[in-house]
Amino acid sequence: MLLGYAAASFQYIGTDVAYQFTLVGEGGIQFSVDAYSFPLIFGSCITLLIVFGLFLKRFSHYYYQICLVLLTALLISFTTVDLVSMFISLELLGFSAFLLIADRNDKKSLFNAFQYLIGGGIAMLIYLIGVVQAFTFTGSFLLEDLVKAPETALCLIVAGLLTKSGVFLCGLWVPNIYSHANCQSSAVLAGCVTCAGIAPIARMSQILNPISDSMVVIGVISAVIAAIYAVFERESGRALGWSSVSQLGIAILSPTYACSYAMQHGICKALLFSTLVSGSQSSQSEESLSHATNHNLGSKIPPAQELMRVVVFIVASLSIMGFPLLAGFITKNWVKYDIPYEAKIIFATTTLLTSTVYARLIFDRLSTFIKQYRRDLSLSSSRLLKYFRDIFATPTNYILLISVVSLVVASFTAPELVTFTSVQSAVISAILGGILFVSVVGIQADEFVKPITRTLDLVGAPFLVAALLLANLIYLKI
Repeated sequence: MLLGYAAASFQYIGTDVAYQFTLVGEGGIQFSVDAYSFPLIFGSCITLLIVFGLFLKRFSHYYYQICLVLLTALLISFTTVDLVSMFISLELLGFSAFLLIADRNDKKSLFNAFQYLIGGGIAMLIYLIGVVQAFTFTGSFLLEDLVKAPETALCLIVAGLLTKSGVFLCGLWVPNIYSHANCQSSAVLAGCVTCAGIAPIARMSQILNPISDSMVVIGVISAVIAAIYAVFERESGRALGWSSVSQLGIAILSPTYACSYAMQHGICKALLFSTLVSGSQSSQSEESLSHATNHNLGSKIPPAQELMRVVVFIVASLSIMGFPLLAGFITKNWVKYDIPYEAKIIFATTTLLTSTVYARLIFDRLSTFIKQYRRDLSLSSSRLLKYFRDIFATPTNYILLISVVSLVVASFTAPELVTFTSVQSAVISAILGGILFVSVVGIQADEFVKPITRTLDLVGAPFLVAALLLANLIYLKI
């Protein structure tokens, strides 16, 4: 099923194909399968395929059921143009995410899960109040009729969608959850769940100029501040969480390419969380989760297989950095050439900060690998042959190889963007990011990150964002 959805949506990415239909007869629920839907459907299906392939032995008994409900909610949120259907799909998505977060079944994960459930419920209540107010002025629940809705209703609706998308300030729940959830749950959350609100935000930005202008402001704030947090964050899981907040802020800058950017980011982030933990730690986590015997607890996977995981981690990181000959290079340039001129300088700053974050993550991942497998890295003809056999010894390595090749092949879909200037800019940004990482490597984030995140938690952030949006539309006019 996932392969079928992925293949059907992939062939229409980048085209103007659109199919609109109505359920339950005339005046029923309206859907539109179009350019906003295809990239996100493809990205979500590929993310789930990667997670199913890499973590098959670590699933709890109900994991497939949760993911099936999750996929259904995602398909609705990507395609519906009806505000009430959007509310139902996002609530269903929230329940599925709650179960994924709580899958680790310890006190901290249960606390994070309930915080997400309560905070997400309040955000959706704000969204629903905005929908009701919009309906009283327009008499319709369709997105296209929001042009007649008051500014207050638009602000409330967008605040709820931003919370589900994990955009700053509404995305403060992302780092805590990503850093503590299981690898497979974090991969699904990063690759699928946070993309749910991108399609409706992009549709609204395309229809409503006030929303489009506000998304530029919010996107810039999210991209810069979250990237700064990620630079000074020492824990890799939290750094990836802050990076997701930053990258989704970049996505909403461009209504045209928001979904394509979110697709690329989601797939790469799923690969990063899937290969973040070293092989020995991963096997230990698997044993503890399944309550199996302890005789394999300290064993390491073959060095060739762990090297494959490190290579995938590096390639996915470089793709999010926008390095040439990778998928992220194409999507970053799409967004770059589509945003207002005033935002391009800040976009370049965000790119540099992103390079700094992933330079540190790559360094940490390589250091961990070398430290654990230092004695196994000597080369000889017989050892090289053994390494080659080990790479193809397990089915998971085939998934990782296909993922790496696909990220490279995707960069050739838009050859007109591969110019000397764009390649030079991407390479220089990566080099400067590495230099900046060396400069800030000893600075910790706890002193200025925790007080702010404790003050602006998931419950209070939607109210604040709605108020700021309203002030901007009525008074500030930024």
